[in-house]
Amino acid sequence: MYPLEDKREGSCYLITAFFAFLIIILVEWIWPDVIPFTLFEYWKLNGSISQILKALLPLLVFGIILNVIMLVRTRNDPLINQNAEVVFGIGCGLSTFAGIFEEISFRWILFYDQIIVYKILNWLFFGFAGWGFFEWFFNHISGPIANFLTLGYLEPYLFNGLGWFIGAAIISSNAKFRNGHLYQGWFGWINAWFGGMYFFYLMFNYGLIASILAHFLYDLFCFGLLYIDAAIERKLGWV
Repeated sequence: MYPLEDKREGSCYLITAFFAFLIIILVEWIWPDVIPFTLFEYWKLNGSISQILKALLPLLVFGIILNVIMLVRTRNDPLINQNAEVVFGIGCGLSTFAGIFEEISFRWILFYDQIIVYKILNWLFFGFAGWGFFEWFFNHISGPIANFLTLGYLEPYLFNGLGWFIGAAIISSNAKFRNGHLYQGWFGWINAWFGGMYFFYLMFNYGLIASILAHFLYDLFCFGLLYIDAAIERKLGWV
């Protein structure tokens, strides 16, 4: 679990996202059609709250199962057990922060940024000659693998009529999101990749506000499970 882990990664991604946003504004001014979406295209809420919560259910079930397995297999730091209520309170704040700023950074700004990056890199790596390395790599390797691992749910967005670079940007920005959770160990690394892809699914279907809400609730559930586990261990005298 990750409640009180080192959060220095957070400030790093916010700084990266800030400069990426400036680059997006500049490049779109020079190259208006570089991104096939308007700047605030996904800043909306499609569907009702009940529909969004229903769509979130598979992710919550997935997270509950994985977190329960990890919590059962390990013991908490005694300080967490002694201060379970304080930890949960901090967790509420961290859940709010992550839900808002990680989604804005990775699902919006860095996603848009990676579209620009891939278009430029692909042109430099033989795209100017009619065969781009990054386009080939996505269409034949990374794209099919990501589509398989996500059970085809993201296929309409990974492989769409707008261009291969959309799918490549999804995978790349989500990899950055995943790598930002390396401090959580292999469990957090894997969990973040699948969770991030699911947040993309929610954003494309219900809007960025929905993915922000989903991220907040998912993290809050994780902290809630930790609180229950810490309270049980404290009751058993494991402090």
